[in-house]
Amino acid sequence: MREIPLLTAQMGRTGDGSHWAVYVVLPGESRWPEVLLPADRGIPSVNDRAAALNRLGYVPITTCPYWHWVETENPRDTASPVRLIATLAVLPAKSEHPAEDLTRHS
Repeated sequence: MREIPLLTAQMGRTGDGSHWAVYVVLPGESRWPEVLLPADRGIPSVNDRAAALNRLGYVPITTCPYWHWVETENPRDTASPVRLIATLAVLPAKSEHPAEDLTRHS
């Protein structure tokens, strides 16, 4: 069996607050692929997030289709604004092997 590592997709507001950035965390890489979604319509829908992941070449793990929201803050400045970041486990959209031949791990 071939193992495929689980990857994490994240979504958070850009520094200027004008967009939501949907990106996939790639271990060992300094730049991660991302899609920007306008923030003027509120939090992007689940369908908008799925479309962004699709554009990046990733799909949610079917057993865990919901985004998990966490608060982050600057530990050195507790008066700084709290940022919300959503996370979701994903896999590459295209696999050379059928799903039953793969072992997933994080």
